[in-house]
Amino acid sequence: MKKFKFLLVVLTLTFLCGCGKTKSSNVIEKFKDKINSTKSYQVEGTMEIVSNEETFTYDVNVDYKYDEFYKVTLVNKTNDHEQVILKDGESVYVVTPALNKSFKFQSEWPENSSQSYLLKSLIKDIEKTEEPQIDENEEYYIVNANVNYPNNASLKTEKIYFDKNGELKEVQVLNKDGNAIIRMKFNSIKYSVKFDDDNFNLDSLITSCDEDSSCKDDSKESSVLNDIVYPLYLPADTHLSTKDKVETDSGDRIIMTYAGAKPFMIIEESAKASKDMEITSVYGDPLMLSSAVAASGTNSLEWQSNNMSYYITSSYLTQEEMMTIAESLNAASVVDITNDK
Repeated sequence: MKKFKFLLVVLTLTFLCGCGKTKSSNVIEKFKDKINSTKSYQVEGTMEIVSNEETFTYDVNVDYKYDEFYKVTLVNKTNDHEQVILKDGESVYVVTPALNKSFKFQSEWPENSSQSYLLKSLIKDIEKTEEPQIDENEEYYIVNANVNYPNNASLKTEKIYFDKNGELKEVQVLNKDGNAIIRMKFNSIKYSVKFDDDNFNLDSLITSCDEDSSCKDDSKESSVLNDIVYPLYLPADTHLSTKDKVETDSGDRIIMTYAGAKPFMIIEESAKASKDMEITSVYGDPLMLSSAVAASGTNSLEWQSNNMSYYITSSYLTQEEMMTIAESLNAASVVDITNDK
């Protein structure tokens, strides 16, 4: 009789453990089925990016349709700097509406890298992870997956949080030390959304100068650059060699040349709104910095932030080194050019 009771307890515990494991594993399959079966969705949330001990927070809105159309609106909550990553079925753009400027890419984005705010990207990360571990606490099922950030090798894994109803709530992207560098919180996800015909059209992001006085007289005015921003990070055995101020039709431009083991150049100038949309073609991909979305080319990195335009170019730096210099520029204090010798 005692032997029978013991076997009954063992079988009961085995059954209960098996059910819990099956339930947690099912959260992945349910998520995959839901996303793969939908033709459109809309996401609203907030994203935090940690860089140089600072945290940058963005409001994030994602519109998606048919695997061909994406519109990701990112608003920096510190300075209201807005950028839009747009895929219109053919090309990929990074648009800064307030400046009427856009980078245009012939890119495989978003398929060629992980994106914490895109649902199918999360599925791809899970599928490419061999036997992803699933943890559980009182509130969440937590799926542990590998990530693919080609331009940021320090990002290694992610934790994907689902509530007990299987709804996606948060994604944390971790570095090699296990620290969360990116945290995407999903406030709402709507499926089978109907979008206006022009929602994924570049023209819908163009600022009209008839309504926006900030760019009416752009052709008549040039900007005076009063400040220089120096990078806080330099590769070993590399130093500032020359610094030149150049006057152009649109304003002042600072050109800093760095020499040594890893030579490179930084160009800085005031960012001004254009009367017509300016489109710059880039052979590369969009790259999310802490303060802005940059255009990452073969040997260059270009972006706008805090009313400044930045351009880094080098045949000697890796993409990761360029990104580190860019992040150190974003964290640096400006120097008054009139007092800087």
